[in-house]
Order: sequence, then structure tokens, then C-alpha cells
Amino acid sequence: MGKMDAMVVAVGMDEEVVYAKSTSIQIWLFGYELTDTVMALCEDQIIFLASKKKIEFLKQLETGSENADGVPPMTLLTRDKSDGNKANFAKLVEALKASKKGKTMGVFAKDNFPGEFMDSWRAALEKGGFDKADISAEVAMIMAPKEDDELNVMKKACQITADVFTKHFKEQIMEIIDADKRVKHAKIADSLEQALEDKKILGGADPSSVEMCYPAIIQSGGNYNLKFSVVSDKNTLHFGAITCAFGVRYKSYCSNIVRTMLVNPSDEMQENYNFLMEVEEEVLSHLKHDAKLSDVYESAIKFIKGKKPELENKFIKNCGFAMGIEFREGSLVLNAKNTGKVRRGMVFNVNVGLQGMTKKGASKDEEKTYALFVGDTVQVNEDSPATLLTPVKKKFKSIAIFLKNEDEEDEEEEEEEEEKEDLLKGRGARSAVLQNKLRSKHGKGEEQEELLLGRGKKTTVLPNKLRV
Repeated sequence: MGKMDAMVVAVGMDEEVVYAKSTSIQIWLFGYELTDTVMALCEDQIIFLASKKKIEFLKQLETGSENADGVPPMTLLTRDKSDGNKANFAKLVEALKASKKGKTMGVFAKDNFPGEFMDSWRAALEKGGFDKADISAEVAMIMAPKEDDELNVMKKACQITADVFTKHFKEQIMEIIDADKRVKHAKIADSLEQALEDKKILGGADPSSVEMCYPAIIQSGGNYNLKFSVVSDKNTLHFGAITCAFGVRYKSYCSNIVRTMLVNPSDEMQENYNFLMEVEEEVLSHLKHDAKLSDVYESAIKFIKGKKPELENKFIKNCGFAMGIEFREGSLVLNAKNTGKVRRGMVFNVNVGLQGMTKKGASKDEEKTYALFVGDTVQVNEDSPATLLTPVKKKFKSIAIFLKNEDEEDEEEEEEEEEKEDLLKGRGARSAVLQNKLRSKHGKGEEQEELLLGRGKKTTVLPNKLRV
């Protein structure tokens, strides 16, 4: 940032572009996206070139002199189609050349909006003979630590995300499994977006301010890609390891959650899932102010090497990234190479995953390979571990689904009848008392924390705690 003489932010119109640093800084500064607008931040002045309507909005910021906070005076230029904005462009270029040495312009290199207005502006800037310096990472570092009002918005986004998962996705998956339905991943993903129309889920939020950060990603049946750039395919949901990733964007601020639901998991799958929970806790314990991003990732690798070294090559290549107005901040990724520093108030999408896992004893192809993927939105603190902002249960007992076939249910019913007869005859009293004592010791109804579904039967045992 210190090497640049001025900074240029040019935002055009492109419906296919969801996230761009140029639009992010507009929203961060003004609370709105101002399309077809050029902003030049010079040493002694800030100039805006925009349509008449946008200029009216910006007039509340216009000043003739430096304000109390040291912000230089602002000049507003209205777009003029009569000369193709040549006079306006000339004024902008002149101001840029008068800023410091007038040679190096700070720009967002990846942002290249289409359209006649943007093309004309780029041509005018090119004629000015400026050197360009990409300042994306530097600006990201400035915007990453969130102020209290930003954190409150992100917490609301996280709550909506949590409600979509708990009140819609989880319920939907249980219903699909209970009824033995054939539903495609893509259809389930679409339903999550449709759930944002439910006022109960929105919790009073303005529907026009709520949208998905990206299309939800549902995967199962042996085909897993633990990245956020993939899309849900049209394969039918398989009742095994089901991964779900999605996030709600509220008032332009993002959130995210990743969960894995396991149907009839083996003991080894349970063990690996519980271990993955420990890995996430390890990451959160190191995600503190002033920590190196690479050190946070290495803490996970070190933990895995120390306890389950055979899983190291199954672990994903990064543990997440900072987010805010943009879903993924590419310069603040938790991986082995990033030497950037974590700052208090930053918000991260932390995710841990194991892919290419083998389920021993599986006979069907879609069951032989599975993945485990878990993630949360978290807030960085000064000295304590990062704080979870996505309040969704993820312990094994909350995500495990055990199916019982009719033969097993008949056997259990027979055993229950025999136990009742024994109790009536005075036999088996000791074992019954012991069973009750064990239940009391482990907590009331703990065994019911796991979901038991009776496929092919009308009766379904769904513990209340899982339905909340």
C-alpha cells in the first residue's frame, strides 16, 4: 500500500460475478454496491464518477475540505454520455497524476468488469501511462478484522444458517430415509435455498437481505470432493455418509456450516468422526490473535501425526479461510504455506475433513469409500480459542442415524415381552434395576440421542432433541 501513489476502484455490472474486491470495499465503506462507478482515492482528494442517481446518494458524503477524521475532500462527477465521459476521465487522470509521484496506481488485479463504460475507463487509464500494483491482499487485511456492528450481522447470518440446517435439512434427510425415498443431491440443495422463504427460519430478518453464499453442496455414495467450488450432482442420495455444506449471506455478510450425517456407521467410522472433532478443537485452540495462518494448519497436522498418523494423507489441504463480505478471502487461507497473521475480530470459516476413507466390510460400491467433513463459522479472540458462531450440534450422537430392519424390531419386541413376563413373575428384577441405574448414571435417555428409524414401518422413533 505504501508504494502506491493513488488507488482506483472501478465497479461495472456483471450478474455472474458474486464476489469482487471492488464491490466489497464499496459495501464496506458505504453499505451499498454502486455499479458503473469509478472511485479515485488520491493523496489530497477522493473523486467519484457515477450516474446522477448515485451522485445524489453520495452527496451526503461530499465535503469541500478535510474532515475531523483526516478524510480528504470529496469531489463528485456526474457521468456525461454526450462526450463518452472523455472530460470526466481527463479530470480523473489529472488528479491521479497529481497524487504523490503520480506513477503507481493501486488496483484490484482480478476485477475486470465488462461494459462500454468500464472499457472506456480502462483505455483512459492506460493512456495515462501508470504502473499498476495489486493491493487486494493489503485491503483484505484491513477489512478482515470486524467491528461490532459487522459481527452482529454475521452472527445473525450464522443463526439463519443454523436454523436452515436444523429445522429444514436435518428434518428433510430423516424424512427421506424413513420413507426410503429416492431424492437427488441437487434437489436437496435447491430445497435449502427455498427454505429461506420460510419466515420461521428467517427469524424476523428481511427476506430481501438474505441469500445463499453459494449453492448448497450435498454429497454421498462414495463421490466426495471436499471443496466449496463443486456443485451438487444429480446422483440419488445414498444412506451412508452424507456431507452437507452451505452458508447464508445476510446484509452482504457471509456465514458457513459443514456437517456430515452418518447412517449405520461402523465403529471405526464413529471413532474417526470423533477424532475429527478433536482435530477441529485443536485448530480452534490455535486460531488466536497474532498466530501465523500456517502454524494454525500445522497444529492440525501435528495433532494427527501424534494420535492417528495413518490419517495424515487423508486430511484436507487447508483448514478454511477468513470471510466477511466475500465468502472466501484468498489471501487469508489456513494452509501450510501462508505466513500471514491472524488478527482479533477476524471471522473464519474453519473446516476439517478426511477424504478417501475406506469402510471395512462394505459390500456395495457406494459404501466402500466415504468422507467426513465438518466446519463452522468462528470469531478470533485475543488469547482464548476462537468462538463458534454456528450453534449446531455435531457430536456423534447428534448426527448418527441407525436403521433397524423389521427382523431386528420383531426380535426386540419379543425380548421386551419376555422381560415383562420375567418382571411380573419376579425374575430378572436385578437386571432391570441395574439397567435403570446405568441409565441414570449416563443421563436420562442418552441412548435415544441416536436416531433410530424403522424402515418400511409406519412407526418412527425420532428423539425430540434431534427434532429441535
